[in-house]
Amino acid sequence: MADRTSPWQRLGGIPASRQPAENRTDPIYDALRRRWNAQGRTIPGRPDPEWRRLVERDPWSRNRDE
Repeated sequence: MADRTSPWQRLGGIPASRQPAENRTDPIYDALRRRWNAQGRTIPGRPDPEWRRLVERDPWSRNRDE
């Protein structure tokens, strides 16, 4: 605690780190993830192959058929 007899002073301190979340999954999310995976859809937290193809492509390619 700061000394009240002196002008304003900053108190040093580092806030406590957040505790890691439990490795628990929700059944609703698991069912949705399985359905999306079966349909070939993008799943949050996993790489998106369609996006990767788009960003890896050369935008200035001379071959227009690519």
